[in-house]
Amino acid sequence: MQGFNIIIILIIIPFVINLFLIALAITDLMQRENVKYLSKTGWIVIIALLPFSSLLYLAVGRGEKGALQEKSGR
Repeated sequence: MQGFNIIIILIIIPFVINLFLIALAITDLMQRENVKYLSKTGWIVIIALLPFSSLLYLAVGRGEKGALQEKSGR
């Protein structure tokens, strides 16, 4: 029974971490005007389909640092 618990933990922890990184990456992606190498739609597909591809986006796909959209009431 203890071996079963370890297997469950080894599956659940990476799954939860991956979900957190997906949420972080998509939130960042939607706030940026420009992203590198792919369109926003392309990045969303890659992030959604490939495990831990959110790390790829966060490492190389983000646009320039100042490219976050300004929140304005206009």
